Amino acid sequence: MALVNTDSGVPVPDIVLEQLRFTKWVGVGGSVVIALAGVMFLWAGTTISPGWPWYAFGIIAIAFGIVATIRTPRARVTLSDDHMTVFGQFWSRTVPRRAITSITPWPFIKWTDSHGRKHSTPVTVLNARGALPKFAQHALDGRRTLHKWAGVGGDYLDDAR
Repeated sequence: MALVNTDSGVPVPDIVLEQLRFTKWVGVGGSVVIALAGVMFLWAGTTISPGWPWYAFGIIAIAFGIVATIRTPRARVTLSDDHMTVFGQFWSRTVPRRAITSITPWPFIKWTDSHGRKHSTPVTVLNARGALPKFAQHALDGRRTLHKWAGVGGDYLDDAR
């Protein structure tokens, strides 16, 4: 079942919430820096102070940086009629709409699975703490859309975080 415009009864596409293009590429830049730091760790492990800790840090940083570089531009939230899918920097999660219990200011989606276990899913694409006004407003608009779609509590929307 697709989302339906209540005024016309016409099916509408999924709602997609994502970062502004500039913030996506800033995130990619940060991820590349992490991968380059890993290369520096490997270099240090071969020339300055040979040893396995440098190699371990280097391999971990390179892997972390590569995964983040690939996934950061694809980070988004897709709101369908009965579920939301959060595509994060490192993993994705699908949450049934009826399972969502609240949305926190960070923002995190609080939800309960079919076995009664409570979960908390971060939505980093809508986090704008300390951001410039244009970016903070974009994130706030996205959080408002998410709140309206979910129909749950978390009344902090007057806060421009």
